[in-house]
Amino acid sequence: MIRIDCTQISRKPSGEDLTDSEPVRQAYDCLVKNGYAILDHVLPEPLVAALKRAFEARYAAYFSDDPSEEKLTIGDRRALLALHMADGFGDPLVYANPAVVALARLALGRDAILESYGAVLSLPGAARQHVHRDGPPLFDSAISPLLPAHAMTVALPMVEMNDLHGTTTLWPGSHRWPKPDETAPSISPVVPVGSCMLWDFRLYHCGTPNQSAHRRPFVYATYARRWYQDPINFEQGTHERLAFDGDFLGGVPEDARSLFAHL
Repeated sequence: MIRIDCTQISRKPSGEDLTDSEPVRQAYDCLVKNGYAILDHVLPEPLVAALKRAFEARYAAYFSDDPSEEKLTIGDRRALLALHMADGFGDPLVYANPAVVALARLALGRDAILESYGAVLSLPGAARQHVHRDGPPLFDSAISPLLPAHAMTVALPMVEMNDLHGTTTLWPGSHRWPKPDETAPSISPVVPVGSCMLWDFRLYHCGTPNQSAHRRPFVYATYARRWYQDPINFEQGTHERLAFDGDFLGGVPEDARSLFAHL
């Protein structure tokens, strides 16, 4: 399992181009070869603790199995919901983390966009999720594995992802597979608060059981090539790809504005 320590680049001034930094290059190489990357120390832990408090206060209505048009069921006791870009969730350090955005621009082009932003919530007792990709292949199974990435998912845990709370099992290299093979070697990383895990949209993966008595939410962000739009996860309900007030875009820092160029 490969992990990249981002302690040094997370301390660099905002707006600095990090695409040539050694940690980002290492993460890019891992993403291309293995279909995933784990970035440690991308956010300060107090910021993540504040995010968790804000999440608990604002989204308590979704902490049950009750159906809602504003969330998408993605497995047993698991849901995907939009995060309003306010409170800490509107902090550029979260939605446009410098290390993550530098990696997205290397992997997806300088004009990579933030395609969707929200949370994945695993409730206590959630069973193992089905093995899946985050989106269908762009073309047929023979061509798709040969192409560069068109989108990637980033998971920023608000509670440590581990064997007790649940994490995400990944099949390294499966972004190049024509079909899943659950007998192949897999990894189920521990991702502490302040770190993140990300994967190519084509990588086979699944959430592991939440065996704790606590909810396990993580912030997710989909970064994509500018022409791509997720065709699956927003077909039903009223949950939004990006949720923000009308004055939000005016406050986006200059170096992050291209992430919203498709709007």
